[in-house]
Amino acid sequence: MPVGLLEVVGTIDVSQFWPEGRSDADTTKVVVNVAPDAIRFRKNDQVPFQPTHVFEGAKVKGRTASAPIKNGKLTIRLQGIDAPELHYQPSPLSAAEKKGLSDAKRQAYHEVTHPYRQFLGATTSKALHDFLSSAGGPTLACRVFTHVDAPNEVFDTYGRLVGDIEVTVAGNKIDINHWLVVQGFAYPTFYSSMNDDEIKAFLALAKPARAQKLPVWKHLAKTIPAFDFDLREPRKNETDVLATDKGPVILPKLYRRYTNWSARKKAKVTSQTFQKFLGEGSGGRPDTCYEIDDFLTNGVHSATPRNFADFVEGGKTIKFQPEGLVFGEAPSSLVGADGKPITTF
Repeated sequence: MPVGLLEVVGTIDVSQFWPEGRSDADTTKVVVNVAPDAIRFRKNDQVPFQPTHVFEGAKVKGRTASAPIKNGKLTIRLQGIDAPELHYQPSPLSAAEKKGLSDAKRQAYHEVTHPYRQFLGATTSKALHDFLSSAGGPTLACRVFTHVDAPNEVFDTYGRLVGDIEVTVAGNKIDINHWLVVQGFAYPTFYSSMNDDEIKAFLALAKPARAQKLPVWKHLAKTIPAFDFDLREPRKNETDVLATDKGPVILPKLYRRYTNWSARKKAKVTSQTFQKFLGEGSGGRPDTCYEIDDFLTNGVHSATPRNFADFVEGGKTIKFQPEGLVFGEAPSSLVGADGKPITTF
C-alpha cells in the first residue's frame, strides 16, 4: 500500500465544464502553477515534501505515448469515481477489425461514430460547474494529490494523473471526488491502484447517497437498456437537454463497452453478441476485475482475477453493483527524454 504522497498546486478554469465547455464531471484539466515547488513529493508522513521535476520532458507510455504536462496543463482523472458519460465516442476500429472490411461497412461505422452521452451526463457536469462557480471566480486554486511510491504509479494508460482534487468553496476545503459521490453525481468505481483506505472512504460516502436514492442511484438500471443513438453530446450552453436528462443509467465503464459494441453492431462490423464482445475485450484484452471483499481481504496479488463479463448475463442482466468490483488498472510507464524509465522522484 503506497505511503508516499504527491501533490500538485494549480488552478482550475471553471469554464472548462459543460455547459460552458466540454469537460464532464470526472475528467478535469488543471493548470500547474509555474512556482518552483508546484509539484512535490514526500516518501512518508515523517519527512517533508521536496519539489520534483521528473515530469518535465517525460512521456507516459500506455495505450498512447503522451507528455503528462501539455502547455502547462495536467489532465486529471478523478480517482475512485465514474460519472455518467457526457461525450463518449466509439473507439476506432482495430487493424484486425478493418481487415477484409468493405468500404460500405467502414463508411457505415464512420456514420455512427459520434460522441454519445448517458442520461444524467449533462446534469452531473452542470452540477459540478455550478458548484465550482459558486466560489466566485472564473479560476479556482486547487491541490491535486495522489498516494504513490513511484513515478510510474502517477498516470493512467492514457496519460492522465489519477488523484483527488481539493478546492476551497465558501471557506470550506472540499475534495471534489468525495463531493460528487456524496451528492449522488458519480458512482464509486475502484481500480487495483487504489489502497484500502481510499476504497473504504468511498464506500462509506456512497452508503447515504444510495439510501437517499440520489440521482445516479435513483436511476441505476438492473438491465442494459437498448442503446440510444439519438442521445448525443449536448452543445455548449444547450441546457434545454436538462429537462429530459433522466432515464436508466448503467455503470459508465460498462456503458463505454456497450457503446463500442452498439456502434459496431449497427454498422455490421461485428456479428458478436455483446456478451461475447465484453468477454473478449478490446483487442483481445478483456477487462480484469476483482470482487470487492476478495480484494480488500486478500490484496491485488492474492485476490482471484475475474473477467468483467462474468458479472453480466446474456449481454443484458447486470449482476454486480457499481461499488462491488475493483478493476485492474491498465499498465503504463513513465520515461524520460532519453527513453529510459523514470524510477525515482
